[in-house]
Amino acid sequence: MSKPAYWLLVPVLGAMVFFGFGCNPFQKAEEKINQKIGEKVAEGILEKTTGGKVDIKDGGEQVTFKDNKTGTVSAYGEDVKLPDGFPKSVPMYPGAKISGVTLNQEKEQSAWVMYTAGDDVKKVVDWYGQQTKDAGWKEDSSLSMGTIETRSYSKDKEKISLTVSPNDDESKGKTTVILSWSVQKEAAATDSGNE
Repeated sequence: MSKPAYWLLVPVLGAMVFFGFGCNPFQKAEEKINQKIGEKVAEGILEKTTGGKVDIKDGGEQVTFKDNKTGTVSAYGEDVKLPDGFPKSVPMYPGAKISGVTLNQEKEQSAWVMYTAGDDVKKVVDWYGQQTKDAGWKEDSSLSMGTIETRSYSKDKEKISLTVSPNDDESKGKTTVILSWSVQKEAAATDSGNE
Protein backbone atom coordinates (compact mmCIF):
# COMPACT_ATOMS: atom_id res chain seq x y z
CA MET A 1 0.00 0.00 0.00
CA SER A 2 1.34 3.43 -0.89
CA LYS A 3 2.10 5.94 1.87
CA PRO A 4 -0.61 8.49 0.84
CA ALA A 5 -3.28 5.76 0.79
CA TYR A 6 -2.08 4.50 4.20
CA TRP A 7 -2.43 7.98 5.76
CA LEU A 8 -5.95 8.30 4.40
CA LEU A 9 -6.90 4.86 5.68
CA VAL A 10 -5.66 5.44 9.28
CA PRO A 11 -8.22 8.18 10.19
CA VAL A 12 -11.06 6.23 8.57
CA LEU A 13 -10.18 3.05 10.48
CA GLY A 14 -9.66 5.08 13.65
CA ALA A 15 -13.12 6.64 13.32
CA MET A 16 -14.69 3.24 12.66
CA VAL A 17 -13.03 1.77 15.74
CA PHE A 18 -13.86 4.82 17.86
CA PHE A 19 -17.52 5.11 16.84
CA GLY A 20 -18.16 1.44 16.17
CA PHE A 21 -17.35 0.06 19.60
CA GLY A 22 -19.72 2.11 21.80
CA CYS A 23 -17.37 5.02 22.37
CA ASN A 24 -19.40 7.46 20.35
CA PRO A 25 -19.13 10.78 22.23
CA PHE A 26 -22.27 11.98 20.43
CA GLN A 27 -24.39 9.08 21.68
CA LYS A 28 -25.04 10.66 25.10
CA ALA A 29 -25.97 13.97 23.46
CA GLU A 30 -28.30 12.14 21.06
CA GLU A 31 -29.96 10.32 23.98
CA LYS A 32 -30.48 13.64 25.82
CA ILE A 33 -31.98 15.23 22.70
CA ASN A 34 -34.33 12.27 22.19
CA GLN A 35 -35.33 12.46 25.87
CA LYS A 36 -36.11 16.19 25.57
CA ILE A 37 -38.13 15.61 22.39
CA GLY A 38 -40.08 12.84 24.14
CA GLU A 39 -40.74 15.10 27.12
CA LYS A 40 -41.99 17.93 24.88
CA VAL A 41 -44.30 15.58 22.93
CA ALA A 42 -45.73 14.17 26.19
CA GLU A 43 -46.15 17.71 27.58
CA GLY A 44 -48.04 18.75 24.43
CA ILE A 45 -50.39 15.77 24.61
CA LEU A 46 -51.10 16.27 28.31
CA GLU A 47 -51.62 20.02 27.88
CA LYS A 48 -54.17 19.42 25.11
CA THR A 49 -55.94 16.78 27.20
CA THR A 50 -56.02 18.70 30.50
CA GLY A 51 -56.13 22.30 29.31
CA GLY A 52 -53.33 23.13 31.71
CA LYS A 53 -49.57 23.71 31.58
CA VAL A 54 -47.46 20.55 31.95
CA ASP A 55 -43.70 20.42 32.51
CA ILE A 56 -41.89 17.07 32.42
CA LYS A 57 -38.24 16.89 33.50
CA ASP A 58 -35.52 14.26 33.90
CA GLY A 59 -37.14 11.68 31.63
CA GLY A 60 -40.43 11.78 33.51
CA GLU A 61 -38.86 11.73 36.99
CA GLN A 62 -40.51 15.10 37.73
CA VAL A 63 -43.89 16.28 36.44
CA THR A 64 -45.45 19.67 37.20
CA PHE A 65 -49.02 20.58 36.24
CA LYS A 66 -50.72 23.98 36.48
CA ASP A 67 -54.46 24.16 35.94
CA ASN A 68 -55.11 27.26 33.82
CA LYS A 69 -58.67 27.65 35.17
CA THR A 70 -58.06 27.34 38.91
CA GLY A 71 -54.35 28.16 39.17
CA THR A 72 -53.77 24.94 41.13
CA VAL A 73 -50.18 23.70 40.84
CA SER A 74 -49.21 20.05 41.39
CA ALA A 75 -45.74 18.52 41.19
CA TYR A 76 -44.64 14.90 41.59
CA GLY A 77 -41.31 13.14 41.36
CA GLU A 78 -38.04 12.83 43.19
CA ASP A 79 -37.01 15.76 45.38
CA VAL A 80 -39.39 18.29 43.79
CA LYS A 81 -39.39 21.93 44.89
CA LEU A 82 -42.19 23.76 46.63
CA PRO A 83 -44.14 25.93 44.16
CA ASP A 84 -44.03 29.72 44.32
CA GLY A 85 -46.65 30.95 46.76
CA PHE A 86 -46.44 27.92 49.06
CA PRO A 87 -47.46 29.25 52.51
CA LYS A 88 -44.47 30.40 54.52
CA SER A 89 -46.37 29.73 57.73
CA VAL A 90 -46.14 25.96 57.11
CA PRO A 91 -43.06 24.50 58.83
CA MET A 92 -41.08 22.16 56.56
CA TYR A 93 -38.77 19.66 58.21
CA PRO A 94 -35.06 20.35 57.48
CA GLY A 95 -33.69 18.23 54.64
CA ALA A 96 -37.14 17.11 53.46
CA LYS A 97 -37.14 15.23 50.13
CA ILE A 98 -40.48 16.17 48.58
CA SER A 99 -42.18 13.60 46.34
CA GLY A 100 -45.51 15.35 45.84
CA VAL A 101 -47.03 18.79 46.38
CA THR A 102 -50.27 20.55 45.44
CA LEU A 103 -51.07 24.23 45.97
CA ASN A 104 -54.45 25.87 45.43
CA GLN A 105 -54.48 29.64 45.86
CA GLU A 106 -57.98 30.32 44.58
CA LYS A 107 -61.19 30.51 46.67
CA GLU A 108 -60.34 27.48 48.78
CA GLN A 109 -56.73 28.11 49.71
CA SER A 110 -55.07 24.82 50.47
CA ALA A 111 -51.83 22.91 50.10
CA TRP A 112 -50.76 19.30 50.39
CA VAL A 113 -47.21 17.97 50.52
CA MET A 114 -45.71 14.50 50.94
CA TYR A 115 -42.04 14.07 51.73
CA THR A 116 -39.41 11.84 53.30
CA ALA A 117 -37.51 13.00 56.39
CA GLY A 118 -34.18 11.53 57.39
CA ASP A 119 -35.15 11.02 61.06
CA ASP A 120 -37.46 8.70 62.99
CA VAL A 121 -41.15 9.37 63.66
CA LYS A 122 -40.65 10.62 67.23
CA LYS A 123 -38.01 13.16 66.26
CA VAL A 124 -40.12 14.54 63.39
CA VAL A 125 -43.29 14.76 65.54
CA ASP A 126 -41.36 16.44 68.38
CA TRP A 127 -39.86 18.94 65.93
CA TYR A 128 -43.33 19.87 64.60
CA GLY A 129 -44.64 20.17 68.15
CA GLN A 130 -41.89 22.66 69.03
CA GLN A 131 -42.05 24.60 65.72
CA THR A 132 -45.81 25.07 65.86
CA LYS A 133 -45.73 26.03 69.55
CA ASP A 134 -42.97 28.60 68.95
CA ALA A 135 -44.97 30.10 66.04
CA GLY A 136 -48.17 30.42 68.07
CA TRP A 137 -50.10 27.45 66.65
CA LYS A 138 -52.51 25.54 68.92
CA GLU A 139 -52.51 21.74 68.88
CA ASP A 140 -56.11 20.67 68.21
CA SER A 141 -55.67 16.90 68.18
CA SER A 142 -53.10 14.18 68.66
CA LEU A 143 -53.50 10.49 67.80
CA SER A 144 -51.08 7.57 67.94
CA MET A 145 -51.91 4.41 65.96
CA GLY A 146 -49.04 1.97 66.44
CA THR A 147 -46.10 3.51 64.58
CA ILE A 148 -48.20 6.23 62.90
CA GLU A 149 -48.65 9.66 64.50
CA THR A 150 -51.20 12.28 63.48
CA ARG A 151 -51.50 15.87 64.69
CA SER A 152 -53.59 18.88 63.79
CA TYR A 153 -52.83 22.51 64.57
CA SER A 154 -54.65 25.79 64.06
CA LYS A 155 -53.69 29.45 64.11
CA ASP A 156 -56.09 32.24 63.21
CA LYS A 157 -57.86 30.87 60.09
CA GLU A 158 -55.09 28.45 59.12
CA LYS A 159 -55.13 24.73 59.84
CA ILE A 160 -52.38 22.12 59.48
CA SER A 161 -52.92 18.34 59.56
CA LEU A 162 -49.90 16.08 59.84
CA THR A 163 -49.41 12.32 59.46
CA VAL A 164 -45.97 10.87 60.18
CA SER A 165 -45.22 7.19 59.58
CA PRO A 166 -42.14 5.00 59.23
CA ASN A 167 -40.86 4.69 55.70
CA ASP A 168 -40.48 1.24 54.14
CA ASP A 169 -36.78 1.39 55.00
CA GLU A 170 -37.03 1.83 58.78
CA SER A 171 -33.41 0.75 59.23
CA LYS A 172 -32.31 4.16 57.97
CA GLY A 173 -34.64 5.98 60.37
CA LYS A 174 -36.54 7.64 57.54
CA THR A 175 -40.17 8.63 57.78
CA THR A 176 -42.90 9.62 55.39
CA VAL A 177 -44.69 12.87 56.22
CA ILE A 178 -48.03 13.90 54.74
CA LEU A 179 -48.96 17.47 55.58
CA SER A 180 -52.03 19.42 54.54
CA TRP A 181 -52.72 23.11 55.06
CA SER A 182 -55.88 25.11 54.54
CA VAL A 183 -57.42 28.45 55.28
CA GLN A 184 -60.81 28.09 56.91
CA LYS A 185 -63.64 29.84 55.14
CA GLU A 186 -65.53 32.54 56.90
CA ALA A 187 -68.99 31.44 57.94
CA ALA A 188 -71.64 32.93 55.70
CA ALA A 189 -73.45 35.79 57.36
CA THR A 190 -77.09 35.01 58.06
CA ASP A 191 -79.84 37.54 58.21
CA SER A 192 -81.77 36.63 61.37
CA GLY A 193 -84.40 39.23 60.55
CA ASN A 194 -85.71 37.17 57.61
CA GLU A 195 -86.39 34.04 59.64
